Amino acid sequence: MTTQEATGEFAVGVDVGATKIAAALVSNTGEVVREGRAATDATDGPDAVVARIAQVAGDLLENAPGPVRGVGIGTPGYVDCPAGVVRNAVNLGWVEVPVARQVAEWIAAHHAVQLPVYIENDANVQALGEYVFGVARGIDTFAHVAVGSGLGSGLLVNGRVVAGASYTAAELGHLVLDPAGRPCACGLRGCVETVVSGPGLVRSVHASTGPDAPAWARDPELRAETIVAQARAGDPTAVAALELAASWLGMTFAVLVAVVNPALIVVGGGLGHSAFDLLVPAAQRELARRVPAQSLDPLRIVPSAVHSSAVGASALVWHGVNS
Repeated sequence: MTTQEATGEFAVGVDVGATKIAAALVSNTGEVVREGRAATDATDGPDAVVARIAQVAGDLLENAPGPVRGVGIGTPGYVDCPAGVVRNAVNLGWVEVPVARQVAEWIAAHHAVQLPVYIENDANVQALGEYVFGVARGIDTFAHVAVGSGLGSGLLVNGRVVAGASYTAAELGHLVLDPAGRPCACGLRGCVETVVSGPGLVRSVHASTGPDAPAWARDPELRAETIVAQARAGDPTAVAALELAASWLGMTFAVLVAVVNPALIVVGGGLGHSAFDLLVPAAQRELARRVPAQSLDPLRIVPSAVHSSAVGASALVWHGVNS
């Protein structure tokens, strides 16, 4: 929702991706007042990218219709939240970058205002967005699973993000289900996201097609959207690819249920939304085969409600203020 008439308190949310930086000025009720965007251009180096993050955030601060409580940033990589440091963000080329401090200093220097800057892994930010503004409001123990170009996940237990000893908790996309399976970008084989993702769907279709397959299935530029559309039309190759992904997704849900016993699993991401009805019912059947029934009694699996990554990042501010 976008409005030019929102009043009250505000936060700036910034989502840092491999290709773009998306930002929004967000009210404490989740309304997007203004938006900003810049190219990431990660090859320019971390200092240049951090400056662009700060500049996009600062531009939104300048036009805020009320007091701004802080800046929330979601980034790839392993994020040491207390220190404000991002480590090993491979797709940005970052080894160790003190993003929160640098952004706070830039804003103070260019806008003469001292603001807290919160930073978190992008998957955890999506979970917080649902907790503060979305379908997980009032639910303190839940998981968010985003199915898109990969599989990302975030976990809250008793209202707090589970980061882990080395900030790698809930990396379910790189849980190996088949050690002899497809190679993954992380260096392992058979990770969940090699099957449960847009590229995973494409690999499933290409692996199962021969010379007599329909043209759409042999297309070297095949996209997940085409597979979903073909599955809805009843194409057996597309249906089989979705069924395999659903089975692996159900096994992933089983790990969450066995370890955490969440009340809710929120499914987001582009593919998670577009194919929710094709993936989740079959995933639930697989889940039911793998955990005791009493673990499933409180569990609901629902689509996400917060679709803006920048709104999710802004939730870091409200979660930090209220913690």
